[in-house]
Amino acid sequence: EIVKFKLKFVGRETLRTKFGKIKTMVFRPLVQSGRVFKEEESLTVWISDDENKIPLRIKAELAVGSIKADLETFKGLKNSFMVIN
Repeated sequence: EIVKFKLKFVGRETLRTKFGKIKTMVFRPLVQSGRVFKEEESLTVWISDDENKIPLRIKAELAVGSIKADLETFKGLKNSFMVIN
């Protein structure tokens, strides 16, 4: 199924993860506010700024609180994972 949606590029950021510091691109997909999300820009996604484009973190402001999810493990990447020391 194909679902069209709008995605806003927020900028670039260095993210501290359990793997080390990683350069990321930050996006905000526009979501429907009301039942689940507080506002249209309540969801933020951090994607690795390398050839892999791995989703590293997702953070959302919900109608009844908030949620944050970080990548725990990965394997079988086509390209090497870029960690900043």
